[in-house]
Amino acid sequence: MIDRLFKMALIGGEPILFLLIFLSFISIAVVIERFVYYLRRRLDMGEFASKIIESLNRGDTPAAVSASGATRAAEAAVVLEGLNNIDKGPKVAGELMESMALRQQQALDRWLIILGTIGSNAPFIGLLGTVLGIIKAFNDLAIDSQGGPSVVMAGIAEALVATAVGLLVAIPAVVFFNYFKNRQKRIMSNIDQLKRLIIAFIEANGSAGGKG
Repeated sequence: MIDRLFKMALIGGEPILFLLIFLSFISIAVVIERFVYYLRRRLDMGEFASKIIESLNRGDTPAAVSASGATRAAEAAVVLEGLNNIDKGPKVAGELMESMALRQQQALDRWLIILGTIGSNAPFIGLLGTVLGIIKAFNDLAIDSQGGPSVVMAGIAEALVATAVGLLVAIPAVVFFNYFKNRQKRIMSNIDQLKRLIIAFIEANGSAGGKG
């Protein structure tokens, strides 16, 4: 068993480098996909909330519905869910908006686990490549003892590249993971504010929601 593990270790760090490069491409793909997703659902919270409040204060629910349907933002989807069920009262509308908010959160969170996993594990994968490279370097020295320390030094220097690549893959992944998580928090905070706004309007005006 030990001999088999030793033979596997002698492959060195090169396969690990290929794995890290593969993970870097996955990380880049996720970052691009999430950037496009968030960009297409960008929302001016202040302007949107003002439109909704003005429309509801005028009793013009269709205008509020139209404003909500005009954007693909997560906040607008939750507001639209509440407006479409405004006649069912604050409790039902609130529950339906909460359900929609959870669905939007899942959509915002999609693929981020990949970034988090790569960011937290790439350094360890790189370290594994370095350890395997060092094992191979010392084995090469044992086979060719006449090569002297230069054989080991060259092998160790090559092995350390795996650790460096692991860090280069991990750092951007962690940075973008935190960036998208922060954007998600802001969006969910906006959703909570808008949800409270719609519920307050329903409670203040009964189940009317008149038409303009």
